[in-house]
Amino acid sequence: MLQAKISFSEIKKTIFIFGMVNFAVYTVLFLLFKYLNFLNITSLWVVNYVTLTLISLYQVHRLVKQNRGYIPFLQTFCMVFFTGSWSFVLFGIFIFIYAWLDPYLNQLFNMDADSQSKLVSAILVIFEGIGASIIIALIAMFYSSRYEDGEATI
Repeated sequence: MLQAKISFSEIKKTIFIFGMVNFAVYTVLFLLFKYLNFLNITSLWVVNYVTLTLISLYQVHRLVKQNRGYIPFLQTFCMVFFTGSWSFVLFGIFIFIYAWLDPYLNQLFNMDADSQSKLVSAILVIFEGIGASIIIALIAMFYSSRYEDGEATI
C-alpha cells in the first residue's frame, strides 16, 4: 500500500475536530456519571480512555480511507497524542469551571482538607489524560501499521 500524502493543515484540522468530539463525549459521560451518582467510583474514569482509544482508531482508519494510503508511525503517534492531549486540556478546563459550581467534585480530587485549590482537579485530569494519550498513541501506531504491512485493506 502506498504512503498517504497528508498535509499539515489536514492533520491540524483532524486533531481539532476529533479533539472536540472526544471532549464532548467526556463531558456527556461526566454529567451522566454525576447524575447517576457514579462520580465517587473513580475506576469509571477509564471509560474516557476507552473512548479516546476508539475515537483515535476511527480517526486513523478514516484518514487511511480518505487518502488511500497508510500513515507513517511517527505521524500517527503525533496525531493521536495531540488529539488526546487537546481533548484532555479542554476537559481539564471544563473540570476547573465545574469545580467552582460543585464543591463535591473538588473533594473527590483533594483529600487534604486544608487545600482549597480548585485547580488541583483540573491539573490532575490534564496530566492523567496526557499520560493516557501517550499509551493510546502507541496503540494507534501499531494499528496503523496493519495498513502498511497489508494486513488490513481500505
